Amino acid sequence: MTYAVIGGGNTGQAIAGYLALSEEKVKLFTRDAERADRISRNGLELKGVYSGSINLEVHTSMEEVVQDAEIIIVSTTADGHKPIIKELKPLLKNDQTIVFIPGYWGAVECKQILGEDIETKNITIAETSAQPFISNADEEGAVSVRMIKSNVLVSTLATSKGQPSLPPKFLERFPHLVPSKNVFETSLNNSNVVVHVPISVFNASRIDDAQEFQFYPEGISPLTIRYIEKVDDERRKIADLFHVETKDILTILNDFYGTEYSSLYEALPSLFPEGAGPTTLKHRYFTEDIPFGLVAISEIAKKAGIEIPYTDSLIDITSLLSAVDYRKEGVNLENITFEELSSYGGLIEKI
Repeated sequence: MTYAVIGGGNTGQAIAGYLALSEEKVKLFTRDAERADRISRNGLELKGVYSGSINLEVHTSMEEVVQDAEIIIVSTTADGHKPIIKELKPLLKNDQTIVFIPGYWGAVECKQILGEDIETKNITIAETSAQPFISNADEEGAVSVRMIKSNVLVSTLATSKGQPSLPPKFLERFPHLVPSKNVFETSLNNSNVVVHVPISVFNASRIDDAQEFQFYPEGISPLTIRYIEKVDDERRKIADLFHVETKDILTILNDFYGTEYSSLYEALPSLFPEGAGPTTLKHRYFTEDIPFGLVAISEIAKKAGIEIPYTDSLIDITSLLSAVDYRKEGVNLENITFEELSSYGGLIEKI
C-alpha cells in the first residue's frame, strides 16, 4: 500500500520509519523545512524495538505527500487536527483512508469539516485510542522506539452506508491495532487524558517553577491515584451513554504492555520509571489532554444532564492556572445533538 504520514514529530517519524523499514511506500509531511531536507538527504535511523537505516522521502508540501496515498496517517498533536483536515479537504481523492493516531476525537472533527465529501468521495475515516509506539526523535536523524503497545483500539466513522472496514493490508501491517465497534470506543478509551492531567495538576507548582522531576515515580501519591480513579469512573459513565465497552485505566495499561499489575500506584512508576515531568503549563498534558480529551467528555455529560465533578474541576482549575479557556479551545460539540453523535458511531437507538 502507499502511505502518507502527516506530522514529523516523534510519532510521525516512528510510524514513517517503521513503514519504510517494512518496505512500504511512504512519504512524510512536516512543516519544518530543515528537518525535511536533513532526513531526505541523510535518511532516518531507527533504534530500539525496531532498528535499521532507511531512506525516507520528506516534504513540506502536503499535496506532494498525499496525492498518491491510499492511507493518510495523521500523527500531529490534537490541536493540529482541524488545520490539517482543512488543508487536506481540497486534496482528497476517491477511496482514500484517513487514520488519526491517536484519535482525540479526530473522526468527529473530520465529520464536521469534510461533511458530504466523506461519502461522495468514499473516504474512510478512522482513529486509534492511543499511539502504538512510545518513541523519541532527535535532531540528528534518529528516532528511538522504546516500547510497543498492543491491543490499541482502532475504529471507523459510520456513514449512511454503515460501518466501513479498514483495508486488511493496513491491519496486517499494524498488528498492534484491534478493530473496535465505533469512534466512541476509541476516543473514550484514551488513557492519556485520565492519567496525565490529574498528575500534572497535583504537581502544578513544581511544573510552574520548572523543577525537574520524574513524572510517574515522583509525581504520584495515593491521593493522586484516587483522583485518577474518580476521573476514570466518570469517563466510563459517559461511555455507557453510547453503549460501548470500556475498560478501567489499569486494565488498559496491562493490556497495552502484557503486564498484571494489581494497582495503578504500582503500575505507573513500574511501567514508566523514566520520563521527565513538564516544566511549563504550556505542555501537551495541559494543551492537548484537556481541550481535546476532558472537554469532550464534559460537554457530553452536560448534554446528558450528568454531573462529573472530578473531570469538571480539572478543566476549571487548569483554565484558571493557565489563563486559557480550554472549553473554547477544545473539541466543539456545542451544535451537535445526541442523535448526531450517535450516528457517527453507527448507533441506531437514541440516547
